[in-house]
Amino acid sequence: MNYINYYKQMRIILVYDLPVVEDEDRKIYHKFNNDIKRMGFIMLQFSVYTKVIQNDTSYKQNLLKLNKIIPKKGSIIVLKVTEKQFQDMKYLTGVKNRQEALVGGRELVIFGGDS
Repeated sequence: MNYINYYKQMRIILVYDLPVVEDEDRKIYHKFNNDIKRMGFIMLQFSVYTKVIQNDTSYKQNLLKLNKIIPKKGSIIVLKVTEKQFQDMKYLTGVKNRQEALVGGRELVIFGGDS
């Protein structure tokens, strides 16, 4: 593994909250969701997506593309983190003995509740 690239590589985390009350709202929601998938974003959780980027130039290019497709209603949050920071993310769940997907090849800490 090339550790220099490992620390320089970054991720965009995209969090959005769009209304889905009216039929038109749902169409806009689905169009935005499909657009970000075409841009290379993958889902972490509902309305939380991520994408690997190589540098600040790529980050700025993605922001420009996102600005062109943002809906008029709702809110969108964009966060840039290093790959190292992303890999330090932990998934916490209340379900015992549940197998979770690995994030960046690290084992996850799972807190179990009574079930």
